[in-house]
Amino acid sequence: MSETHCDRFMEKVNLRVARITDVQRHPKADKLYIETITLGEEERTIVSGLVPYYSAEELLGKNIILVANLKPAKLRGVESNGMLLAAEAEGIVEVITAENAVPGERIIPEGFENTPAGTFPVISIEEFFEVLLQVKDHHLYVDDKKLTSSTGPVATVKVRDGKVT
Repeated sequence: MSETHCDRFMEKVNLRVARITDVQRHPKADKLYIETITLGEEERTIVSGLVPYYSAEELLGKNIILVANLKPAKLRGVESNGMLLAAEAEGIVEVITAENAVPGERIIPEGFENTPAGTFPVISIEEFFEVLLQVKDHHLYVDDKKLTSSTGPVATVKVRDGKVT
């Protein structure tokens, strides 16, 4: 049997819930924010290109979905240690959130068993995009499986069907 995107997701991708605790404009880039996030016990800095779509106040306190095992990248001189997920369709960009989930918990496809946090390789952005996440009918999917937190399926409000960036 060939490997599915769900199988590859479970082996390689570590999606975690993270709460945004601080948002600052990037001093060297008009479209970038520098966010401080917490994954429960761990605090990180990420950089995102959300200035055209969200105010800092709209992002502060949100429980986002983070690609937690992405290779760190420098964006205009600031190291980003992960990437938040957003849905995009027809010019709308929506940060994907899990508001009732606990920061640090893993997001997994329905029907799959959770894997301990320490078992994931560091992956490139190209490896992440090979997994093909998408939004269908306001839910985040990998293959035909909804991605879920402990509080239920991960859903969008604005984007009904679209790509995940």
